[in-house]
Amino acid sequence: MSRPAGPAAVNRPRAPATPPVTEGRIVSRETATAGIVSPVPPAGDAAKLAADIRAAAGRLIRRVRHESGTTLTWSQSVLLSGLAKHGHATASELAVENGLRTQTVWSSLVTLEERGLVTRRRDAADRRNVHASLTLSGQKELEADRRAREAWIEGVLEREFTVAQREVLAQAVPLLVRLAGSAGQTAPGGG
Repeated sequence: MSRPAGPAAVNRPRAPATPPVTEGRIVSRETATAGIVSPVPPAGDAAKLAADIRAAAGRLIRRVRHESGTTLTWSQSVLLSGLAKHGHATASELAVENGLRTQTVWSSLVTLEERGLVTRRRDAADRRNVHASLTLSGQKELEADRRAREAWIEGVLEREFTVAQREVLAQAVPLLVRLAGSAGQTAPGGG
């Protein structure tokens, strides 16, 4: 039996609005308009979220590095950034700050020095220490590297993301920065 159309049908009380659930995923009203679907993890499933963030961050880093066409490897870019921030540093200091092995830092610094992007000099007070610092070419290369990476991200954001999606990403940035700067317990195995 069909229901009559008209005012009586229109004025019926509506069921409370709940976020739609699709294949074990929930879409909030805010994220539905942004086209974002979030998994519904069991309460307190930090392990799943951690795995998802790690995978997404790694994929984004690899994609940005590939698409930007930069000539710097990830570790070289990190080392140049550290030198730009501190002015100069030893291989050990850079290794500790960036979670790299000292041998990896030494190897990268040699390559960067051969390219004219850093200089190395012995510490006058302690001849065992060698300090690396950026050259003008290194500063320019670092700035070009950052511009290329940011330009690729900006282009994708403008072409492929709605304003609402960009707002969601903007809201997540402080949380990701907080996560990256956390002084939490180091993972087993020191990394």
